[in-house]
Amino acid sequence: MLSRHNLLTSFLEQAVVTHPQSTAVEDASGQLSYAKLRDRALRVAQLLKQQGVARGDHVVLCMGNSIGFCAAFWGTLYAGAVAVPLNTDTKLPKLAFVLADCAATAVIQDTDQTEKTAAARQQAKSDAALISTGAETAFADALQGAGELGAGTAQPATVLDQDLAAIIYTSGSTGHPKGVMLSHLNMTSAARSVAEYLGYRASDRIFCAIPMTFDYGLHQLTMAALTGACLLVEPSFARPLFALQRLAKSAATVFPVVPTMVPLIAPLAARYDFSSVRCISSTAAALHAPFIDQLEAIFPNATVFSMYGLTECHRCTYLDPGELTRRRTSVGKAIPNTELWVVDAEGTPHRRNATGELVIRGATVMKGYLNNPEKTAEKLRSGPMPGEQVLYTGDTCRLDEDGFVYFISRSDDILKVAGEKVAPSEVETALIAHPDVGEVCALGVEHPVYGQQCCAVVSGPALNSKEVAQALKAWCAERLEAHVVPARILVVEALARNGNGKIDRHQLRDWLEADLPPARSSLRAPSPEADPLPS
Repeated sequence: MLSRHNLLTSFLEQAVVTHPQSTAVEDASGQLSYAKLRDRALRVAQLLKQQGVARGDHVVLCMGNSIGFCAAFWGTLYAGAVAVPLNTDTKLPKLAFVLADCAATAVIQDTDQTEKTAAARQQAKSDAALISTGAETAFADALQGAGELGAGTAQPATVLDQDLAAIIYTSGSTGHPKGVMLSHLNMTSAARSVAEYLGYRASDRIFCAIPMTFDYGLHQLTMAALTGACLLVEPSFARPLFALQRLAKSAATVFPVVPTMVPLIAPLAARYDFSSVRCISSTAAALHAPFIDQLEAIFPNATVFSMYGLTECHRCTYLDPGELTRRRTSVGKAIPNTELWVVDAEGTPHRRNATGELVIRGATVMKGYLNNPEKTAEKLRSGPMPGEQVLYTGDTCRLDEDGFVYFISRSDDILKVAGEKVAPSEVETALIAHPDVGEVCALGVEHPVYGQQCCAVVSGPALNSKEVAQALKAWCAERLEAHVVPARILVVEALARNGNGKIDRHQLRDWLEADLPPARSSLRAPSPEADPLPS
């Protein structure tokens, strides 16, 4: 029993014991109690086993936010397998890379993903079983509770808390995504810690519009099960007006956000009554002081939690709401059961009054990057205890005299666009493949809504008109996820270089900034019915 205590499935098992008839998940199609969610998950596990999935195998979930995703995630774990969630906006080349990299045994896919997934499977030379969620499929039958559960399926497969529960792919500086390996212990530790300081409880109704393929969206599902709360599954925040209508009508008590959602909420908030919301949590990027002010005004009964973290350790800091007034720009202190410090340029650790690379110690620290020992060795290094590894985040932070953390910058080139990581090299790889592009440099510029905007500067003899820039954007749109496509492409005769002959990124950024309207009038927030966030 002790090993099962630290399995993610123990959350769902306990919820069935304590809250069997309470609503576990709800979306536009209906709702499931905890007892029914477990039943549906076991049926998905049975389906996976019939497709040859065994303990430790990798199951890709190419699905949007839905009750089906929830059943597929828990079903994968009940089968003893490892969930690999992927955004449905993932383009074919990346999907093919993931299928090959993780050696997927099966893919559970939404109906609109079928053609792309089949092509990716062929490109990856994968023999993964493809399971569709459409009507009149075995998955649909499982979700409806049709048929009988087979013998031996009524209990979760035997796994240990050190076994992997999920692999979450995140952008890397090489342009290839890195598979962050998370054990059951990693994920149960993270859920317990975050749910503790956020104060989640069984009476909560958690409105999740964040993609559950994103680690904080996925953890809304695990924390709901841990506490016996109800998860209100919203497909996305791509249409803020409709999402906010549902938020107001749902009597939600908890609303997780990313900072780029705030300026989209603010112009629409006066239309609705959000008095039921008691907790707002924000992650993925810095929650700027004006955003905090807006959230406090829009949700007058809510406590606002500003947090910071990485996929490699989920969350690592949070700012106690009592400190919001005094420390508006801080991301707080370490979450429960976590320690942190910074390492300066000389490699000396500091816990107060210092600036350097942030280091994280605790049970949430990942097991490593799948098939990437070099990057794993770079991020995971020896800790204070024998055999222990701590996470070197690559992020530069400052610790004040009281040990509060202030985020300064990412130490690598990774951009944060609407809360999503973007590797400039991924953009450059796509653009340089165009026959007319001779040189390219992708980089970020400040954006008032998205935090950063991915832009590119290109040169080439045939690139001599504004129409070419639009054509290049279309070229990228066919090869990259929506949030990775450059918002602007600047065509120049030649890229600026410094005295060493290297591309001068600072000069290129100045060119991009100079080409923007002085008041940034072209960077206004999208209309409520636009598609401002990746889904």
